[in-house]
Amino acid sequence: MFPDDRSCADLGRAMAALPERFELGFTTFCVKPSQFTDDPSDVGRLCREVVRRAQAIT
Repeated sequence: MFPDDRSCADLGRAMAALPERFELGFTTFCVKPSQFTDDPSDVGRLCREVVRRAQAIT
């Protein structure tokens, strides 16, 4: 969900549903970096954050 027409989505909010999905047996999820950052140089950091958060959940 985007808070307005100029802001990126919140990564924490987007990943909040993952624990339930993992419990249901899902083992794969997709992340579209452009939903969470407008800065191409920030994609690496964003991906590392996604992995860190996913590992903390599992």
